[in-house]
Amino acid sequence: MKVVIDHVSGSRRGQRQELAASARVRFGRHPECEVSFDAHKDIDASSRHAELRPVAGGPGGPGGEAGDAGWILVDVGSSNGTYVDGRRITEAPVVPGVPATLELGPGGPRMRVFIGDDEQVARLPAPEVAPPRAPSRRIVWIALAVVVVAGAAAALALAL
Repeated sequence: MKVVIDHVSGSRRGQRQELAASARVRFGRHPECEVSFDAHKDIDASSRHAELRPVAGGPGGPGGEAGDAGWILVDVGSSNGTYVDGRRITEAPVVPGVPATLELGPGGPRMRVFIGDDEQVARLPAPEVAPPRAPSRRIVWIALAVVVVAGAAAALALAL
């Protein structure tokens, strides 16, 4: 079994991570997290944001037997919240064989999380990757102000 993380938006957009489905998977900006994010670009993600944890005896997914390992995604005290399939959660089950969308804060890094065997992973369609994020209005206004001030300075220099 593998845990597959397809980064849909954020600084890692377009990347895929495949991890062994044998232990917890930590998400956050801290470099020790298995799924780590850029500390300067992905500011909606907390240092230690969420964890995907195996749970013995949980739901085994489609066709799973009672007693199969299940998985739970837990928000570990993030500042901006953890969202699974558009819902803010404190904990949510993640069913093997069923993709889930994980977002770290509203508008933060978004990824598809999938747990499955090699055959299921091979059949997994490519995720829809979000277009690059447009610059924020604040950045646009700052850039515009710099251009106006530089133009005024140039005009003043020519007048003298």
